[in-house]
Amino acid sequence: MRLNKITLAILLSVSSMYSFAQEHYPVKGKIENVKNEAVGMAAIQIYKVGADELLDEVFANEDGSFEIPDLEDGSYRLVITEFGYKQSVTIAEVKGGELILDKIVLETAPTETIELKGAFVRADVSQYRNEIDKRVVEVGNDLVSAGATAAQVLNNIPSVNVDQQTGQLSLRGNENVKIFIDGKPSSLSAAQVLKQIPSNQIKSIEIITNPSAKYEADGKSGIINIIMIKGKKKGYNVALNTGYEQGKRSRFNNSLTANINTGSFNFFGNYSYNKRPNEFHGYLDNFDTKRRQAIDILNKDENQAAKFGFDWFINDKTALTVYTNQWFGKGAGEIGSDIRETDTNILHPNAAIFDGDWKSQDYSLNFKRDFDKADHNIILDAFFSQSKNTDLRNMINTYPTDQVFYEDRDDKTDNIRINLDYTNQIKDGGKIEAGLQFRRQKNDNTLLTDRRVNIEGTIIDPSTNFDFTRDFFSAYVNYGQKFGKFGMQLGLRAEQFKDKGDYFYNNGVGSIKNDKLDFFPSAFLTYDVTEKGQVLLNYSRRIDRPGIDQLSPVAEWSTPMITSIGNPNLRPEYTDNFEVGFLQRLGKNTITANAFYRIVKDNIFRNVLVDEKDREKFIQNYENYDKVNAYGFELSFNLVPTKWWSSNISGDYTFNTMVVKRLDANDNPYTQEIDANRLTARMSNTFKVSKAISLQHFFMYQGKFRFIQGEMQDMWRMDLGARYTFMDGKASLSARVSDIFRTFYGRLEMTDPARGYGNFRWEAQTLNIGFTYNFGGKVRSRAEAQQNKAENSGGGVGF
Repeated sequence: MRLNKITLAILLSVSSMYSFAQEHYPVKGKIENVKNEAVGMAAIQIYKVGADELLDEVFANEDGSFEIPDLEDGSYRLVITEFGYKQSVTIAEVKGGELILDKIVLETAPTETIELKGAFVRADVSQYRNEIDKRVVEVGNDLVSAGATAAQVLNNIPSVNVDQQTGQLSLRGNENVKIFIDGKPSSLSAAQVLKQIPSNQIKSIEIITNPSAKYEADGKSGIINIIMIKGKKKGYNVALNTGYEQGKRSRFNNSLTANINTGSFNFFGNYSYNKRPNEFHGYLDNFDTKRRQAIDILNKDENQAAKFGFDWFINDKTALTVYTNQWFGKGAGEIGSDIRETDTNILHPNAAIFDGDWKSQDYSLNFKRDFDKADHNIILDAFFSQSKNTDLRNMINTYPTDQVFYEDRDDKTDNIRINLDYTNQIKDGGKIEAGLQFRRQKNDNTLLTDRRVNIEGTIIDPSTNFDFTRDFFSAYVNYGQKFGKFGMQLGLRAEQFKDKGDYFYNNGVGSIKNDKLDFFPSAFLTYDVTEKGQVLLNYSRRIDRPGIDQLSPVAEWSTPMITSIGNPNLRPEYTDNFEVGFLQRLGKNTITANAFYRIVKDNIFRNVLVDEKDREKFIQNYENYDKVNAYGFELSFNLVPTKWWSSNISGDYTFNTMVVKRLDANDNPYTQEIDANRLTARMSNTFKVSKAISLQHFFMYQGKFRFIQGEMQDMWRMDLGARYTFMDGKASLSARVSDIFRTFYGRLEMTDPARGYGNFRWEAQTLNIGFTYNFGGKVRSRAEAQQNKAENSGGGVGF
């Protein structure tokens, strides 16, 4: 009996100790701005000090007050964010009772993006926000889980699409969009860049649909700028990521990110490797010739990328950043393009084997000098990149005649750009920006082949070379001002560009020359309807100059039925962009609406023509439309219905009227007009089952799309995923199944130059599994070491 009493007493004692250890206490506070005005609806994220796992998130009331209801004893880091204000961090020490914090004061943020110094913490749910000239997506775990590459992430963002077959990027239904990495272009193509960048290396994505005069004028639908993660936290920090994707074939991706920050220097680097074999299958029926061309592609991609550099914080106002990107890739595979005559069932086998490799290197230097006044600085930025691509193809065709031939292509591209930018705050909150830029793009393309281009047996010149150089000299000025509830930014950019291209055949030469000065104005107006509601109105003039692949007269084999070739006579296309937007915050929820209108002169489009030398074959080239008028609407809802459920719902509708003058079979001119529209809708949901487990759901619908020669049919897909975080937020495991019902594939109806139907499938249904682990420690700076040495020798004061 005595033993039982002792046992009971021990159990009660342990129980009471456990209950005491699990007591929870509220933390209360209030948020104001520097004018002592309440800042309502600010987001407060709660983290344990020393850990990166998000414990909870609450929102301030309209009067700025907030309460975190139940925290255990310990030290917590509160991260406070609100649109228009700098991010603030407060430490809360909970010790056995209710905690009332001192007033938290938020400072007004400058117009550029503010980045929190210290560790990079990725939220579970991606955050969307508007700035005066761009939309910013802070990439959360929901988007990282969408796939292994940047292409898969972008395909989940409103108004952005990535073609699953070609990797072609489009924004608001238009392919003329520029892709930047950390504010700089790459000498690689957009398709290569997007499949090279691991999704877990992306910090944020800037969607600049109407760029101001500060940005280069190229790209009528805008700029997509991918901001990469760069470690800044003091000490040493390492992040390991590995991923596995299973479709018809297995794919792997691995990456390592690290930095060492001593205070005066921050050394950073990352390395990634991915192996992504994939299959593509389809067919194209030609109802006029009664032939079906099957297309079966096996692509064996293997890519590596490395980035190394350092930040040197010379003093509080001066910093120097130097880094290099090194990209390497190999591509090999097989293409089957058999042709079957549907009325006789006769089969004509055709095959190609290709083997290529590419490499690119970027070098960047950035020097920034801040002056005593806020937003007063000068920045010098120099950038050089070079890429080399080789592609060897061996073809065996039995249609229209037996042919065995090869194509050996070598492409080299150099890019140089130097920017000098100056920013200064002037009286009454005004801001002026001005800058100069020089950039050069140089291309050297060589093709060796013994291919016969038509049924008569004519051979393409066995050696063809195309040298092309494009120089730019640019200057811009922007002026911004705030007048109460009104804000405005006016700008003007001048660009002088010179083109010089020479192409050489064995039997002749040709040249391209352009020299022109253009002006590109921009205007942005904002009006704060309420404290949480804002209307935006903006305009910019843009240009799309023909690219090297669009101008090059070097013929390229696509299939036995199609030959691709550029058009040296293409004209630049000019676009006037108008946009109006509305942003409203309702508690934890945000509604964004945008409408745009584009007037395009000499729009460049991809065209397919009957080969006059062999009318059963086709030539794909580029031409100019006379004009295109386009408009569209976008609507997005960021919703937080409960603490455990967040949702993003978006839709966009684009409408295009295209007019082109053509010649009929008798060389008589006629005008062709096409009306094209497309509806795209997306919905993503994140369900927080517990502090460690979250579930994701994603749905996307792409409507029918009409173009000058046919119509693409609609398609949709649904994804499901889950994420588990452990080891105090240092490690996570994710899984996602994409295109569960195998409904995401292409269907094409052709009307011109021949009637036909196509069906195309890629590896859309996949299983993705990813693992991430972060660790780090402290590295003492020289100043810290000297201080500790003085204290240990008696130079310090201790008790």
